[in-house]
Amino acid sequence: MSVHGLESVPRYRELLDRLIGEELDFIPNGFILEQDDEELAYLKREIRWATQPQNVAAVAAQNGFWQIRNPTGSNRIVTIARVFVKDAVARSFAYALTTTVRGASGAFAAIPTDTRWNDPIIPAGGLAARDAPLETTSGTTAAGFGTDIQIGQFDVAAGVMTDMQFPVVTIAPGTGVVVSNPTVNEAFTVVAYGRSRAARPEELRL
Repeated sequence: MSVHGLESVPRYRELLDRLIGEELDFIPNGFILEQDDEELAYLKREIRWATQPQNVAAVAAQNGFWQIRNPTGSNRIVTIARVFVKDAVARSFAYALTTTVRGASGAFAAIPTDTRWNDPIIPAGGLAARDAPLETTSGTTAAGFGTDIQIGQFDVAAGVMTDMQFPVVTIAPGTGVVVSNPTVNEAFTVVAYGRSRAARPEELRL
């Protein structure tokens, strides 16, 4: 059935206004919110992103880690949907929530998988758009992970890029998730996928 009160949810109203081309006071019959086609995320200003595969080097007596973080003050909501890990040997990896900024070796912004975010698109040019507030880092540490809250630990098959089937996580500004290898001196590779969008003030705190 149609749903009234659309004006109270601005991001849905904006999606339907852009899609149908006229202002609406209700959601049309047959339109199911948040189960619409992937390409409509662009009309909601929601970025579907992926990280490029990032390699974590092996360092003697240190544990490797990979982290994705929603920086403080970004005013964005970031959802991490899938995380893939590859190791040369079968290994169990930990997954934790974190508020720690780590990875001095460098940060790489996640890449929109909808190339319309690269507007203007230049023939033969690079697709340079990035989800600027979102960042990933990697490195090694000899210290513990302190106040990080582990929420999962899953096995990776030897030499296979494995879907870790971690739970979907939504990270507010100033928080992130970290993948870590409990075995020291071991290299591995991580790639992740998710969504990001600007948040309204009421979405960041109750």
